[in-house]
Amino acid sequence: MSVTVTATSIEPQYVQLQQVSLRRGHSSAVEGPQQLLQHRHSSQRRLNDDEVGANSLALDPLFLNTSKKSEDELLDLKRQGSSKKVRDFYRQQNELIDEMLGPLNPMDEEEEERQLLKLKIAVYGSVLANVLLFALQLAAAITSGSLSIFATMADAFMDLLSSVVLMWAARQAAKPNLNKYPAGKARMETAGIIVFACLMSCVAIFLVIESAQKLISNSQEPDLTPMAIGMVATALGVKLLLYFYCVTLSHYASASVLAQDHRNDLLVNSVGLTTGIIGSRLAGWVDPVGCILIAVFILQSWVRTMIENVQLIVGKSADVNFLQRVTYIALTHPGVVQVDTCRSYYAGNNLFVEVDIVLPPDMKLKDSHDIGEALQVKLESLPNVERAFVHADYETSHKPEHQKSK
Repeated sequence: MSVTVTATSIEPQYVQLQQVSLRRGHSSAVEGPQQLLQHRHSSQRRLNDDEVGANSLALDPLFLNTSKKSEDELLDLKRQGSSKKVRDFYRQQNELIDEMLGPLNPMDEEEEERQLLKLKIAVYGSVLANVLLFALQLAAAITSGSLSIFATMADAFMDLLSSVVLMWAARQAAKPNLNKYPAGKARMETAGIIVFACLMSCVAIFLVIESAQKLISNSQEPDLTPMAIGMVATALGVKLLLYFYCVTLSHYASASVLAQDHRNDLLVNSVGLTTGIIGSRLAGWVDPVGCILIAVFILQSWVRTMIENVQLIVGKSADVNFLQRVTYIALTHPGVVQVDTCRSYYAGNNLFVEVDIVLPPDMKLKDSHDIGEALQVKLESLPNVERAFVHADYETSHKPEHQKSK
């Protein structure tokens, strides 16, 4: 479900974030920079002639920098008794202004290629590591007979399967077929994550049932040898290294899932090793209990992941900060008089953007087309934006477009 977000009319005496603030379910226009500049109030900070030069106007046409709070001003607010929430608000506002005035995509092509190479290393390295870890933990589970170690082995197997699923999804997404999939196949990755989350949940439920049966029958007597302990400890060390590596690439969906998986493995293997040792040395019932704890953790973790990715593939709305940035970009685009409506929603891991702009009613079709196309290219250069759609209008008194009655 997409959420319509439109900008409210701008109060003339303020040049703050309220100018590009967004409210859900409301449709009113935002004036462009040409109209804003003639309404500046005398209570604003005075800018000398040098600061209001042509370069400053081009970089900051709405004078958002005048609304930033310095650290000294924030300290003054603290002395005056302002709450931490108020100061945090201004810090977040400063960050949002910096983001709006910064480059559309701060990562250049060379840096992007380096990051993609690191991502490939993370994915393929995880596959090779999971093959080795699965073999080690399978040997440890067979030699010890511990249900907790068996649970860690099953988790390692699912890690291997997850890597294969993500690799397959990435390969499919990289093979465009515009006749069959006109919008591309980028959502393959999200669909792969959902499938994998379902498989992990099924394995977790099976482990809970098996452990409960062993616990009721009281027939579990594991024998965890030093060799088996060493195998699991080796798995822990390798997973720790993989986790730190994938965290550095967590802005990619695949690396984020792998990092989450490695983090879960650290907890799972630690609990499995501890309960396995206690079960084989002190009390046998601790081993199936540890297996149940591991399975429940796996289940809740991947059910949450599945729900998050289902929301993305259905079309969850983008966060408000991103919508504010898109509205600002459209509002300050050359030739735009007003911004009527701004929407952005997920289509898998990437975003679709829809913007309705207002142009002069007597503008030539050629000029309006060039303005809309330039804005579309600009929006599609934002990180994680897959497609942008720009609709040109000449007034704002109508209802928002594309509103289907349910």
